[in-house]
Amino acid sequence: MATRKLRVGVIGVGAIATDDVHGHIPNYLRLPDVEVVALSDVNGRRARYVADRFDIPHVFTHYRDMLAYTELDAVSICTPNYLHAAIAVGCLQNGVHVLVEKPMALTAADARRMVEAARAAGRILFIGMNNRFRNDVRALKLMVSQGAIGDVYHVRASWLRATRQPQIASWFTSKAQAGGGPLWDTGIVMLDLALWMLDFPAPEAVFGVLFTGLSEVTDEEPGALIAPMEQSPYPVEDAATALIRFATGAAIRLEVSWASRLEDVDEISLCLEGARGAAELRNPVGGRKVLRVRGELFGTRMDLEPHIMESEEPSHLRELQHFVDVCLGREAPLVTPEEGLMGVQLIEAIYRSAADATLVRLDEPASHGGPPAHSGPEAPISEESASVAGG
Repeated sequence: MATRKLRVGVIGVGAIATDDVHGHIPNYLRLPDVEVVALSDVNGRRARYVADRFDIPHVFTHYRDMLAYTELDAVSICTPNYLHAAIAVGCLQNGVHVLVEKPMALTAADARRMVEAARAAGRILFIGMNNRFRNDVRALKLMVSQGAIGDVYHVRASWLRATRQPQIASWFTSKAQAGGGPLWDTGIVMLDLALWMLDFPAPEAVFGVLFTGLSEVTDEEPGALIAPMEQSPYPVEDAATALIRFATGAAIRLEVSWASRLEDVDEISLCLEGARGAAELRNPVGGRKVLRVRGELFGTRMDLEPHIMESEEPSHLRELQHFVDVCLGREAPLVTPEEGLMGVQLIEAIYRSAADATLVRLDEPASHGGPPAHSGPEAPISEESASVAGG
C-alpha cells in the first residue's frame, strides 16, 4: 500500500523559496514523497505568480489562513529573519512540523519559546543549516569524530565576502528585519559548523567587535570607501570578529565580512587545531574546494588532502530530504532546536559584547534587563507583523 505523501506549505516566496538550486519549492518538488500544497506571502500577486510557476494549488496572504484552510503536515519558513519566531510558534501550536531558515530567531528568548512550543506540541522544529549536508563538511566531521586530530581545542571559522554587500534596499540590510549584518547572514552558518565540530560544549564567555561604515557600492565608484562610521549606508555591521571560550577550554574565533578586499572571491574556511593534529577546509566561491587533514587514523600518521566527490544532490536538497525523513519517523534530526538556540545565544552575546566593549559571561546570570538593542523588534512579534511573509 502506498504511503501518503508529506503535505507541505511554504511561507514566504522570495529567493530562498524559489531559486532553482537552493530554493525550498523546487527541491521539495524533486522529492517523491512530498506534495507542496500551499504558499503564503503578504504579496499576493507574487505568491500567485510563484504558485502558477510551480503548479501549487492554494495561495494565501497570511500563514494562519493557510493553516486553517489546508491540511498540512509541515511547513518551510522562508521569511525575513524577524518573523521566524512568531510564525514558527504559530505553526507548531497548530500541530505542524517546522523547518525554519537560519537564524531560527533574533533573540535567545524567542528561540527558547520556539523550543518550548515544539516540545509542548510534540512536533519537529528543524533549523535550516544546509552546510552540514555538504560532502566535504561531512567527511571532516567523520574524521574528527573518529579522533583523527585528537581533542579539538581551537576552531577558526570565517566567511569573508569579496566586497559584495546586499542591496541597500534589501531586508538583509535592515536592522529591524534582519537583526544585523553578516553575523546573522553568514556568521550563524560558520558558527554552527564550528560548534558541530566541537560537539556543542557549554559556552563560558564571549568577546566581540563590530565594524561599520566600511563601504558603499555605487555604479560610479564600485567598492568606494566611506571613512566616517556615521555615514554607513545601512544600520548593520559590515564585518565582525569574535572569540568564544567554552567550559572544556576550547575556543572559537569567528570572522565574517561583507567588505573584504583581500580576494576577488568569497573566502570560506574552517580550520581546526587538535591535540594530535589539525584540519582545514577551504571553500572559495567559484574556486577549488580543499580539505586537508594532518593527524592519525587507524593507528597511522597521515597528511591527507582527499578529493571529495561532488554530489549530484546539492546540500539544500539533502537537507530537505532529511527533514522529510525526520517528519516521517525514518531518521533522527541532524540539527536540533537546542543547537540552534546555542547559536542564537552566542550571536546575541557577540552583539552585546561589541555594544558594551566588554567580555560577556555566559556561565553567570545576566545582570542586564531586556533584549539587547541589536536584536530587532523590542516587543514580542505581533500577529500583524507576522503576516508579512515575503522572503
